[in-house]
Amino acid sequence: MSAQALDLCLGISQAHARLQLALDDALGTWHGIGHADFILLHALARAEGGRLPTAALVAPLGVPLSSVVRRLIPLEKTGHIARAAGQVSLRPAGRAVLAEARATAGALCADALQGLPEGATDAAALLRHLAPTTMAGSA
Repeated sequence: MSAQALDLCLGISQAHARLQLALDDALGTWHGIGHADFILLHALARAEGGRLPTAALVAPLGVPLSSVVRRLIPLEKTGHIARAAGQVSLRPAGRAVLAEARATAGALCADALQGLPEGATDAAALLRHLAPTTMAGSA
């Protein structure tokens, strides 16, 4: 059971890395933002009033607060977000780039899942599809 758990965790990691690289490339090329920027803008757009405490952005990114703050600086300089008193808010420019980037990210994710066998909803089947080399020896 331990080997299966390890294979599953490594598969999750590889699938995440593969999708992150693809999203970084596409979002950077077409919208000038990276995957992590997209996650931040998306989290703010979903928040009530488009505003969240800075600390609330730690969980969506899975990085320490200091890394979140460093990630916010360029987004603030480009006018996508505003920061004040420990709060981050989405600005109109951020909403606009997010609206365009959602279409790109959605299409990329749909392409990534294309060909997944119908009814293959379990995690192992999804990971074998997204990261076939890691999961090759797994059952």
